[in-house]
Amino acid sequence: MQNLDQIRAKHALAAAAATKEVKGRTVHCFTRADVAGFPALIVQNGLLSAFAYATEKDKPTREGIKFACDRTADHLSRHGIPILAGKTTGPALIDALSTATSLDLQRATTETLAFFGFLKRFASKEQDDSLDTN
Repeated sequence: MQNLDQIRAKHALAAAAATKEVKGRTVHCFTRADVAGFPALIVQNGLLSAFAYATEKDKPTREGIKFACDRTADHLSRHGIPILAGKTTGPALIDALSTATSLDLQRATTETLAFFGFLKRFASKEQDDSLDTN
């Protein structure tokens, strides 16, 4: 049986290893720069506001943090709060937590902050330069 830190690490490693094709190059879905300031955003504005900001539609500069939020929602749906079972995307997490109890929201916030700690550790350090016009 694995403890919660081992489960977090497993899911964060899988998320950090995810890649996508951009202009013929394989790049990481998110980098450390994408997730570095997000825990502070959660602490300052709350989990629901931070996830709403990150998952806002038609914002290509937020693709990395949106991906990380979706992986976080997937992690929470499998190991955490029962009200989040099956909620594997950021918007689904927002919908479920907007009607949840304050205790469920607090538990989700605590687990999200812990999970983002692992995402930051395992994220790629390099910036994706595949979008440069040079």
